[in-house]
Amino acid sequence: MTRSLALILPLFALALAPLATGCGTSDAAAAPTGTPATAQAQLGAPDVQQTCVSMMRRSRTCTSVYIPALVDERARLDHPAGIAAEVAKDRAGVIAQANAEWATDSTDASIAQMCSSLAAGATAEQQADAVTIEGCLTKASCEDFTTCSIPVISKHFARD
Repeated sequence: MTRSLALILPLFALALAPLATGCGTSDAAAAPTGTPATAQAQLGAPDVQQTCVSMMRRSRTCTSVYIPALVDERARLDHPAGIAAEVAKDRAGVIAQANAEWATDSTDASIAQMCSSLAAGATAEQQADAVTIEGCLTKASCEDFTTCSIPVISKHFARD
């Protein structure tokens, strides 16, 4: 099996990058002053870096539910191209590969590095995604967390 799945950390990066990249406005006077983190705090928006870290840690806690759901969503969308066929042929093998990659990609150091690189700022749409993820983080069960967060991640698959 190829690393075509190579999706776990990149997947979260794709899902959360829209939460944290490209902060801009055409009306400089309307923008809060300070760093993006300061602007977020001033607006009462979630801290994107902390939301990212919390999501990644919760995903790690829910690995046994979360990774199969991600694999299935990727297969449903056939993104990356060919994964639907791989999953149809050997779903358990694809999930095992994803779990092996996730073991490295979900370490505290990997999470910190990825989330730090995402914390540059956010557009209104991206802040809405962060708010949604914050809501997902309140779900008690891994099943509910996964059901809540997969659509946020999935909508960004087509953009990568």
